[in-house]
Amino acid sequence: MLIDNCLQKGKTTEKFAVYLSLSLLFVISATYFYWVGNGIFFYQENRLLFIFSIEYLQKFAIKPGGLVEYAGNFLTQYYYSDGAGTLIISSFLILLCYIFIKINRRLSPDRSISLMFILLPSCLILLLQKRYDHLMHFNLGYLLVAMWFLLSIAIPEKLFRLIVLALFPLFFYLVGSFAFLYLGMFIIYCLIYEKGVLRYLFPVFLIVIVVLTFIVFKELLFLQPIDHLLRYPLPIVDLKSFPKFLYLLLGCFMLFPLLIKIFDPVKLKKKFAEIIPYATILTIFPVTVILLSKHNDPDTANLFKIEKAIYIQDWDAIINQHQSSPSTNVIGQYYYNLALSEKDQLCEKLFFGRQDFGSKSLTLQRDNELINRAIYFYYAIGLISEAHHLAFESMVNYGYRPENIKLLIKTELINGNYRIAEQYINVLKKTLHYRNWAIKYEKMIINHQLINTDPELAGKIRLLPGNDFFIRPNDAQNIELVLMASPYNKRAFEYKMSRFLLERDIVSVVNEVRKMKEMGYTNIPRHIEEAVVTFINIYKELPDLGGLDINPETKSRFFQYSSFCNLYSGNKSRLQKEMKKSERNTFWYYYQFK
Repeated sequence: MLIDNCLQKGKTTEKFAVYLSLSLLFVISATYFYWVGNGIFFYQENRLLFIFSIEYLQKFAIKPGGLVEYAGNFLTQYYYSDGAGTLIISSFLILLCYIFIKINRRLSPDRSISLMFILLPSCLILLLQKRYDHLMHFNLGYLLVAMWFLLSIAIPEKLFRLIVLALFPLFFYLVGSFAFLYLGMFIIYCLIYEKGVLRYLFPVFLIVIVVLTFIVFKELLFLQPIDHLLRYPLPIVDLKSFPKFLYLLLGCFMLFPLLIKIFDPVKLKKKFAEIIPYATILTIFPVTVILLSKHNDPDTANLFKIEKAIYIQDWDAIINQHQSSPSTNVIGQYYYNLALSEKDQLCEKLFFGRQDFGSKSLTLQRDNELINRAIYFYYAIGLISEAHHLAFESMVNYGYRPENIKLLIKTELINGNYRIAEQYINVLKKTLHYRNWAIKYEKMIINHQLINTDPELAGKIRLLPGNDFFIRPNDAQNIELVLMASPYNKRAFEYKMSRFLLERDIVSVVNEVRKMKEMGYTNIPRHIEEAVVTFINIYKELPDLGGLDINPETKSRFFQYSSFCNLYSGNKSRLQKEMKKSERNTFWYYYQFK
């Protein structure tokens, strides 16, 4: 009905082309973001935490453009659901097209619409939305610019237009630096469409308002530096790093009045004017689909799937994902090893998944880039104080995020700091999606015994080191310190053994096996057994296994492996190919070919 009102003077053919275009745009957007590009929902929802509180609102209300970011964050919290995120983005693209249809009708009321220039901004935003750094408040900024421009030209009376221009300070406060897009659009509009003295009066009046707004905002109201007023919240950091589509999008907005004037379909013959909308559809949508399909990074998409499983602690999903679709990324392989550790299968299935980085995939550097991921290793082996330290550092560096707050709550409860844990719980209780999670842990504040009955927290308490020590930069040393403080910590021990396996240090593996029975092992994990058999085969001596025995099945598998080696001993490439089919999940294959 809304579209009909905009096109009431248009022909049936034109209306059909518009409806077809909007339908195709919605279908393409929904299909891509629900099935292919849904990683942005997980990434963006987890990079911020929208809190329903006056304090959270005040952080944005004290600066121009803050409210549009606040509104964007509000919508981003619904990215928790792929379906809701898809609907939000796709509906926004249609709404933007609708606003541009209205603008087109105001600029050329008696002529056909320029479908190409109406669709182009939405298609460019669709392509930009592929990027993980294209946030929802950018979309809202563009939408508000189009709406304010439409308001400026909706009523031709001079007094009304002057009132709208006089309200520029309010608009600038709402959208910040996005207002400069409007400034460009309106000045170009006046120079082309207005007549007589108004062609220059309106731009001069607006420029005076802009200058006064800058002076008042900088010196009196918000005390913001010029650089901040000029940039925030537009995605302008380094002009050299601008994506090409962003240049085109900004140009489309500012030059939209000029483009409508230059490429007016009415100047063409009637038969061509009717063909143009369908030619546009047959051009712009195939190009958009092709560009959407280009440069997709499946490894990054898999990584986000793994991280999503990390956050809900679906360890089996992580293991299955890496074994069926191996990640070539060190972070993906780190998460696989972490999941194995949490399932107590690290030395049992280490080589069932791809291992390309040696021992570097067991832990990550604790720098700013990786801090949010490195934290899980320390939490896994019971270094709860270090996990708490990294979660707190993440909160300081990046602000409230769902995961750093959740980890702060867990580590404070484990360490018995109930009052501090309660403060973080109160933060999550003011959110939409994490309120129920927070209420679950709030009960532990009231009844401490619930901590000891919770499988996760009780398990971490049992892993706590027997005495304190300073964390070292080298995680191999930290594991040694953990084992000195808690000799029966199997998680830390298997990380130590995995490091030896990944470094092919079979002598060190054998030297540690003798301790395993005392630690509570009743059998030797698969890959450690394989390393022991390798040691025996190379050094021709039987090591002290501390009372444990090698599984006869392992000896049988090694005999089969040796038979393959002898069969293809003269052709190493053929040997590797055959081994990869049947023996690639063994330490022997890793030891020989990696």
